Amino acid sequence: MDYIKVYGLQKDEVIGLVKEWVKLYPHSFNPEVNFWFYQLADNQVIIGLHDDLSTLAVSLLVIYLTSALKDVQDVESVVAYLTVDDNEILLKQNYGRRAKIVAKSTEDDSTGVIILLENNYCVDYYFRGKAHKIKDSELVFLEPTLPESIENADKDEIFVGDIIPKKKIEQSLEPDASPWKKLMWYAISAIVGLGIGFLLVYLYF
Repeated sequence: MDYIKVYGLQKDEVIGLVKEWVKLYPHSFNPEVNFWFYQLADNQVIIGLHDDLSTLAVSLLVIYLTSALKDVQDVESVVAYLTVDDNEILLKQNYGRRAKIVAKSTEDDSTGVIILLENNYCVDYYFRGKAHKIKDSELVFLEPTLPESIENADKDEIFVGDIIPKKKIEQSLEPDASPWKKLMWYAISAIVGLGIGFLLVYLYF
């Protein structure tokens, strides 16, 4: 299961942030892509991720959520765990491996993430160029065990199609849709997302 653990926010706040993040990428997701949310007893929220979300998309979401918790001291207040099944950031040789993603920085041009694989191979990625191996990171991959009750628990669920008009999504996914236009939306949305994240920090704290 691919998921993100968020510490320091209530479930309704996390749902609101994910909805705002989805709106930043109206041309990037199928309407069937969904997210589910579960509140743990220790002030943590689990975000269940759809299989269609790439490593890049999850990394952007981690950055966005982390920006809303800028004043929280714990560097792992937002952590994603997923199985690599794309090569947008990592090479194909990493397919099938579990990965842990945390924000390295949310400061303007230095925005980036650290990706630690289950074989303890570690890279940093700044959303430009290629990921670079971190030498002697000394980080060890450990994934927490989720409570068994989470499988059958009542969870809040949202679909991209409920947030963005389906017609708007379908137009952007047409074969003749410009890939450069989609790439431009990624860049613009990342910048806007950071700005909104800083605004949310101001409003919450």
